Amino acid sequence: MNRRRFLRAAGTSGLALATLPAVVDSFTVRALAAGDGGLERLLAASDRILILIQLQGGNDGLNTVVPYADPLYYERRPNIAIPAAQTLRIDDTLGWHPSLSGFDDLYKDGKLALVQGVTYPNPDRSHFRGTDIWLTATDADVFGSTGWVGRYLQTLAPGYPQELPPHPLAVQIGTSLSLGLLGGNGPMGISFRDPDEFYRLVNTGATDEVPAAPPSDTPAGREVSFMRSIARSADVYARVVKDTADRGNIGTTFPTTDIGAKLRVVSQLIAGGLQSRVYLVSWANNNFDTHADQGGVTGNHARLLRELGDAVSALMAEMKRQGLQEKVAGMTFSEFGRRVAENGSQGTDHGTAAPLFVFGHYVAGGKVFGRNPDLQNLDERGDLLMQYDYRHVYASVLLQYFGESQTTAQNVLLRDFSQQALPLFHVPVSVQEAGQGIHCGFRSVSPNPASTTVQVRVDCEPFADVGLRISDMQGRFVRAVPVDAWSGIATFDVQGMNPGTYLLTLHADRATMHTFLTVSR
Repeated sequence: MNRRRFLRAAGTSGLALATLPAVVDSFTVRALAAGDGGLERLLAASDRILILIQLQGGNDGLNTVVPYADPLYYERRPNIAIPAAQTLRIDDTLGWHPSLSGFDDLYKDGKLALVQGVTYPNPDRSHFRGTDIWLTATDADVFGSTGWVGRYLQTLAPGYPQELPPHPLAVQIGTSLSLGLLGGNGPMGISFRDPDEFYRLVNTGATDEVPAAPPSDTPAGREVSFMRSIARSADVYARVVKDTADRGNIGTTFPTTDIGAKLRVVSQLIAGGLQSRVYLVSWANNNFDTHADQGGVTGNHARLLRELGDAVSALMAEMKRQGLQEKVAGMTFSEFGRRVAENGSQGTDHGTAAPLFVFGHYVAGGKVFGRNPDLQNLDERGDLLMQYDYRHVYASVLLQYFGESQTTAQNVLLRDFSQQALPLFHVPVSVQEAGQGIHCGFRSVSPNPASTTVQVRVDCEPFADVGLRISDMQGRFVRAVPVDAWSGIATFDVQGMNPGTYLLTLHADRATMHTFLTVSR
């Protein structure tokens, strides 16, 4: 039996068993038993989960977050612009598309932030190339062969896939594994559409056809090694995935859409206790590629935005119902935005910068990072200029949400973006107090980002011994700042500090709280 026949047998019902972590020829996989040592502790050590939602095709940011106060928006889009009166107001200049009531609610609840003008230098307007750049976290002229998530997961499990943890490191809900999940030694995750279908497929006998002879360093031997690796990986994870899905009791009604069904599966697995660190979902096709008949208040794009907002809203509601909201954060991404001007087919063509959305319990939500899109000063092709490199957002995820070191983030992103990381996440409170807890926490850090003076407000119990410490992202002490005992206010100047992200640590007796400050120029 050759590789193609094996994968065809494994592909019953369109399921891509070939996306299991074993596409690299000639290696031996040793599945660790549950309860065995390091890799199980690795997953238990941090229960933070990241959900990536890919808006394939290039989402039109201007009709998603509408600059309704800018007359140029209506001048450039006479047929598809969203009337100002029908937007869901963010502020006096911006509004959500009316289909995004789910995002509007999360934003008002402080659980969703938007980042304006995200792209990269010299953006590529090709779907395939643009997607690869975002997935590999590389420059436009670099052709990467590994994904940023795959590289990150490899730092957590350097022995993978020779040593498989008892739970998959990453899960993609779909039929093929993304380049973003590919590490230096092969895929760092698995892909399936449905947990029960995955389990049935593994037990249909397709993997029993794999030759049992030990592999050798020959073409035939490498084929055997390839197939045996997939079979063993499937055996490890099929039962775990099914069991956790069976335990995941979902009480929230999810939309009966493609993305709604996929986020329901994600919720089911998280609720059931699957210890995967990253989930990736996307629409089945390049649905956001709205060259023609895009629509405005209604139409194709409006439908997609409603599907997105309603599905994310259901996900967050279910996580709250399960008491798991503190474990989960999510982020959208798309290979590019659309052009400012509509085309002759009442649609929009490939553009550059677009807004990106981050949601979750620890997200610094209810905020817009960046300026409104400048519709007057465009690039030479008439497209929006960059405000933030997408890797600034990735750095925020790694440093602030996952709590990784600057060195790890630099290795994952192939350059040091720590100084440009946006303050997108609140660091979870860590309180250690003998006897009784001390009630103390950050109330506000303003402005943030800051260039001159910062005012920090804290809420602490009377007579608590409170102090504020500032460190850089390598843990080096920068300065201590006194906190007024009566007002709970600390004011300090940042003009002597280098631009970048800093950790603010609030000490109250033996309790400690953390948040971030970004210094900009």
